[in-house]
Amino acid sequence: MGMIDLYKQIILNALTRRAKSRLAGAPDLKRHLIVNADQTEFVLLTVGWFQKRYRHAVVFHVEIKDNKIWIHQDNTDADIAEVFADKGIPKSDIVLGFLPWYAREVEGRDEL
Repeated sequence: MGMIDLYKQIILNALTRRAKSRLAGAPDLKRHLIVNADQTEFVLLTVGWFQKRYRHAVVFHVEIKDNKIWIHQDNTDADIAEVFADKGIPKSDIVLGFLPWYAREVEGRDEL
């Protein structure tokens, strides 16, 4: 298995697990995982009704681009970058795309 295929599998497994999790106190909210045909872009959404309001929100948006994992959106406390690193993706291959270029290297987190 090549490096990119391994990255795809790690991302898909991590986001699939989160897509299956129930949201405590919000039974009408569902998670939807959307993956493009070549498995290079992944979007996890929360969709449904909560407290008389319709919700449609991006939880995670991850893209494999230029042999790196670009995290465009992470609207959780889960720190999906750390999850990916713990599963074997080198921190040097993870880009926090939602941060400006000068803030991407965070002290104590190597290349994250």
